[in-house]
Amino acid sequence: MSYPVLVVGVGAEGPASLPEATRQHIAQADQLWGSERLLAFWADHPAPKTVIKASVSRLVERLRERGDQRVVVLASGDPGFYGIAGTLLRYLPAHEVEIIPHVTSLQLAFARAHLDWSDAVLTSAHARPLAELVGWARRAAKLGILTDPTRTPALLARTLLDAGLDDCRAIVVENLGLPEERLIDSRLSQLVNGQFAALNVMLVVRGDAWRPRPVYASRPDEAYAHRRGLITKAEVRSLSLAALALAETDTAWDVGAGSGALSVEMAELAWRGQVFAVECDAENLAFLHRNVEKFGALNVTIVEGHAPEALEELPPPQAVFVGGTGGEMVAILNHIARVARPGCRVVLNLATLEHVSQGLQLMSSLGWSPRLTQVNIAYGQALAGLTRLSPLNPVFILVGTQPADGS
Repeated sequence: MSYPVLVVGVGAEGPASLPEATRQHIAQADQLWGSERLLAFWADHPAPKTVIKASVSRLVERLRERGDQRVVVLASGDPGFYGIAGTLLRYLPAHEVEIIPHVTSLQLAFARAHLDWSDAVLTSAHARPLAELVGWARRAAKLGILTDPTRTPALLARTLLDAGLDDCRAIVVENLGLPEERLIDSRLSQLVNGQFAALNVMLVVRGDAWRPRPVYASRPDEAYAHRRGLITKAEVRSLSLAALALAETDTAWDVGAGSGALSVEMAELAWRGQVFAVECDAENLAFLHRNVEKFGALNVTIVEGHAPEALEELPPPQAVFVGGTGGEMVAILNHIARVARPGCRVVLNLATLEHVSQGLQLMSSLGWSPRLTQVNIAYGQALAGLTRLSPLNPVFILVGTQPADGS
């Protein structure tokens, strides 16, 4: 018979952290897999030992060929929480993997700090985009973060502060469960130059008065660096973003990004995704870089070049905003039609009737079922103690959707 691969979560105390039944399973193992630190707890075990140092995918073939061998994989804490269990389940059928979890290091850290974690978001900075961490920090009152030797508490604290987060309470717990365990209760600003033990986790904690940032709140135009008023106005940005209907994990393009106001706000909505801001003008690119840095839009990738050529290497989008075409509307829309994912939303901002007519015909020919909206905006201005309305030039918002079957 073939036994399932048994994945056992182990606490810092080693065998003492496990119930007797689990220790018996390990005692009966024909093979033991795990890190050098965990295998050292079972140094006297007679079974052959495999040290897991790199990608488990390279070792999976050996697990597939285990035959009737009882294989136990030792893991730290909960192996199903950003751990090896998830990797094994990607390569082996579910019925071939059995998991016995331990408490996660983050649960233990919250307990050590005497904090309730029922309202906390538990996440990992290891092999994850830092933009995702920033996104969680903007939405959750408490964060538990798994770190690694590169994504240290000092780096994470600096990243969060640079992204505009408040200088809140931050806790680092080192060597959890070991004799040299240490809890550092501090603030983000006091961690940025800190040195910490290799084994650590980090908690970010806000007070009762803290409130999450609104899901979407358009900034005033003056919040962004831009030239000579060349910026998509806040009201038009709001309507365009609504038409883009961005999900948090979307890959999106901003073609003709200009100073990047829309790129930044797209990135805040698609905070677990990626936004590619395409711009060719040198002056605009300087403003684009400034705004992306100012607002901590870590998931914006700036692409310097002319569309459609600059679009060739980009991943297929689920949403595209076109703020400028440089006279290449036909080529840009045809390129989008070739590579976009089914259901991709495409939003154009246009200023002239000729471009509106051209865009409508193109979208219709592509089967995108175009919808056209004209936006008229007027701002109040003081006049002799009274208020008058000063109108802006109308803007046309043209929206199309790539058919679900990709045709």
